[in-house]
Parts: sequence; C-alpha cells; structure tokens
Amino acid sequence: MGELEASCGRVSVSGRLAYTAQDPWVFPGNVKENILFGSDYDQKWYDQVVEACALRPDLGTLPHGDLTLVGDRGVTLSGGQRARLSLAR
Repeated sequence: MGELEASCGRVSVSGRLAYTAQDPWVFPGNVKENILFGSDYDQKWYDQVVEACALRPDLGTLPHGDLTLVGDRGVTLSGGQRARLSLAR
C-alpha cells in the first residue's frame, strides 16, 4: 500500500504496519490489562495475540497467569517477557 524511503533503501508494505519501540514498556496492572490496553475483551482475538507473541509459555509460569500483576515498569517480568507483552499490546 505504501512505500517508505530510508537512507539505505526502500521498503514496500502491503497491508497494515505497526510500530513497536525497541525499549518495551508496561504499565502497573495485570498482564491481561496490558495486552488489552483499554480495548474490549474478545476471547478469539486475545488467544490469537497470545499465541502470535509467544506468551503462552510465559503465562504458564506466572503465578496467576494473565491476571498476574506486573508491578511498576514490569519489575516482576524478565526483559523478554516485557518485550513480548509490549508486542502483544
């Protein structure tokens, strides 16, 4: 659909494009709230996102699954878990 120019070449994109910052961020709340980010809960979409972002194994290790509180700036999560959670959002 669109075309982006960079100093080292061109990129063509067909479909949707999203930006994810290199430094992941999460907000205080639980995992589910961080994924939904204010959107309505849709079980099918939610399950697809969890799978696509490889969060299923993480949810299995967290004490309360997706209801686990992540704390301020995600202190209860590893760096990889924060990255996957940020991507899921």
